[in-house]
Amino acid sequence: MARLVDQKDGIGIYGQYLLRELLLADPETRYVILLETPACEQLFRDYSNAQVVVMPARSKLYWDQVSVPRAAREFDADLIFNPKFSLPFFTRRPCVFVQQGSDWYVNPQNYPWWDNLYIRLMLPLYSRKASRTLAISQTTLDDLANYTSIDVRESVVSYAGIGANFTMDRDPRALEAFRAEYHLPERFILTVARVLHGGQKLVREYPGGNNERLIRAYRRYRRNGGDLPLVVVGRHVEEYLRARSFSDADLQDVLFLGFVPNQRLHLAYQLADCFVLATLCESFGIPIVEAFACGCPAIVPNTCSAPEIAGGAAFLINPRDEADIARAFAEVTGSEQLRGRLRELGVERARTLTWKETARRTLAVFNELVPLQASMH
Repeated sequence: MARLVDQKDGIGIYGQYLLRELLLADPETRYVILLETPACEQLFRDYSNAQVVVMPARSKLYWDQVSVPRAAREFDADLIFNPKFSLPFFTRRPCVFVQQGSDWYVNPQNYPWWDNLYIRLMLPLYSRKASRTLAISQTTLDDLANYTSIDVRESVVSYAGIGANFTMDRDPRALEAFRAEYHLPERFILTVARVLHGGQKLVREYPGGNNERLIRAYRRYRRNGGDLPLVVVGRHVEEYLRARSFSDADLQDVLFLGFVPNQRLHLAYQLADCFVLATLCESFGIPIVEAFACGCPAIVPNTCSAPEIAGGAAFLINPRDEADIARAFAEVTGSEQLRGRLRELGVERARTLTWKETARRTLAVFNELVPLQASMH
C-alpha cells in the first residue's frame, strides 16, 4: 500500500526510501506496489522484482478498504504492508503497518478535531487488525502505551534512515553553485521548517512547526549580539509568518529558500554552521539524522522522539522556551570546539540509522509472518 510515496514530506520520503531498500534487500520476493496516482510510478522502474500498479480511487477509504483487498486477491499476495497506517479490514491475509507517530495524542491542538477523532476511532482498530506493527521510534510506542489502549508489546521499532547523498563527502563546485543560486551568506544557521500538514489535498496549517517561537528566539539571539543569518528551507514559510503579522524588521536577516529537493538538501546542511529543529514533537525527525550525516552540528527539541534519535549527539532545547532556543544559538555558533564535538558525535550517530537497517528489521517481521519456504511469490 504505497500511496504515501506521493506525499512531499517526511512520510513520503520514508515510503520511497524504505520500499526501494526492501526491493534491494529481498530480490527473491515479488513486490506489487500499489499507487493511487502515476506521479511516482517511475521510482521503482529499475527493480526487476517490483510490479507497479496505479489504482485511482474515489476516496482514500475506498482505496484502502475495496481497491487494496481486491488487488491482493488478484495478485494472490502473501502479505499486505502499509508503510503508513491503515489496513483493509476485510482480508484474511497477514497485514503489517508502521506506527508513524503519537503527535495526535501528545499535541492534539496541532490537528483539526476531525483528524483527532479519526485517529482515536481508527488507529486502535487498525492496530488490532494488524498481524504485527512496526514503529518509527520507541518513544512512539511508549506514547501509544501511555495515551491509548493500543497493545504495543509485540511491535518492532524499525526507525528510519537517510538518503545516500547525505554525507560528509563535499563537492566544492556543487556547493558553490548552490550558494550562488540561493544567495547564501558565508556563514549561517539552517532550519528546515514546516507550516502545512503533509499529504492533505485540502491544505491546512500545522502549528506544531513552532515557527513563530523560532523567529522570536532568533530575534532575541540577534539582540543579544548574535550575528549569523537564519536560512529557512520549507514551503510557504514566509507567507505563513507574514500572515501572522511578522514584519520586515522581525524577518530581517532571515532568508527563505522555499522548497529544496531532497536530492540537493544535503548541500544546505554542508554549508551551514549549524542546524536547528524547533518543532514541538517529532516522531522520528529525519532532518536530525540528515544534519548529522552531513557533519552539521544540530540543535534539536527535548520533546517526543528527538532525544532518542539524537542519541546524545545534539544540543537539546525546550522548543516552547524562546530564551532557551536563543541561548542555544549563541552557545553553538559561538564555540568552534562545541560545534566540532557535536559534528563528531552526529556523524557517528548517523552511521547507526540507515535505510538498510530499517529494511532488515521490516523484513524480519515479514519473514516471521510468511516464512520464506512457505511463500511461492
